[in-house]
Amino acid sequence: MKILIKMIIMKLKGMNAVSRNTEKLRMQGFDIGEGSYVYSNAFLDKVDKSLIKIGAGCVLTGCTVLTHDASAKISCGETKFAPVEIEDNCFIGWQSIVLMGVKIGKGAIVGAGSVVTKDVPPNSVVAGNPAVVIKKNNK
Repeated sequence: MKILIKMIIMKLKGMNAVSRNTEKLRMQGFDIGEGSYVYSNAFLDKVDKSLIKIGAGCVLTGCTVLTHDASAKISCGETKFAPVEIEDNCFIGWQSIVLMGVKIGKGAIVGAGSVVTKDVPPNSVVAGNPAVVIKKNNK
């Protein structure tokens, strides 16, 4: 009920839908940096919210961020968990999937539809399935 009341207040104050969604995720316990935007069509794994860290100035469109692998339960008898860190000023494109245990470096861009299975270097552009570096910006 608290979250609903806070959301109504934010709407009355004129916050746009993306800002309201990002603030709602913060209230639910996600660590999201200042100036970041998480669109409402993005899915953040809610199994353990402390496993997802999103830096400042990031934009997450309709992507999926996973911190667990329940399929491991079939072969190993247990679900595997690992954190996901998205550093400052990153962009995660539409329908991208960021898998558990991945760190996306500062200033990186993940192209639409990518499947990120490994760490992404800072200031790089990755795309594909699995995602590979297609450009490196020297900043």
